[in-house]
Amino acid sequence: MKKIILIAFLLLSKYYINAQQANQFNSWWYYSGKYQLDNKFNIQTLYSWSRHDFVKDWQQSKLRIATGYDYSNNLSFSLGYEWVILFPYGQFPVPEKRIEHRIYEQIIIKNKIDNVSINYGIQLEQRFLNELTRHRLRLIFAAKYPIIKSDKGKEKLTFSFFDQIILNIDNEANGKNFSQNRVYAGFEVPINKTITLGLGYMNQYIVIKENKYENDHTLMVSLNHKLDFRSKKKL
Repeated sequence: MKKIILIAFLLLSKYYINAQQANQFNSWWYYSGKYQLDNKFNIQTLYSWSRHDFVKDWQQSKLRIATGYDYSNNLSFSLGYEWVILFPYGQFPVPEKRIEHRIYEQIIIKNKIDNVSINYGIQLEQRFLNELTRHRLRLIFAAKYPIIKSDKGKEKLTFSFFDQIILNIDNEANGKNFSQNRVYAGFEVPINKTITLGLGYMNQYIVIKENKYENDHTLMVSLNHKLDFRSKKKL
């Protein structure tokens, strides 16, 4: 028994010694827009300016455009395209700067429990990397809770939370499906009727490859813009 315990201890020690984890600090600055065209269709946009070592080095540049369809008040679909530039950064950099073209399909289910708004859904993602196409699945959970409201019931300060689990679901994953986990908590403050400022913290845990991991502490700053082009007579 002592020999078995000793062997197990040595194996675990070897694993933890060989495992490498990079603890890094990044910041993501992004603009997102949602433009309601009618009672069903909307256009969604996003630009993300992601930096490593706070704002010192490039991490990622992402431009997105999508169309959304509201099947009902509680169910919506989205189809989008992303143009992404990935840069070498941090302790485990990619070999060189590369461009990805991505297409994604998303389903979101909305619910409300008392004052808490809850969204959960899935997103399928196709990543086109030169001659290789990778496939990912995102499991999405998000919640919002109004902390401060005005006398008229309008939200003045909202707590926001989300968790995204990202899985590789193609043959290239070789059975090692877990890729990332992103957990965020922060606050949203409406600037006016159409613009909301978001500020929070995200922990991004990334599996680079076996025994190599990133644990990224990320400052998130967002500007969210909404416009409604529907005629008031139709609302």
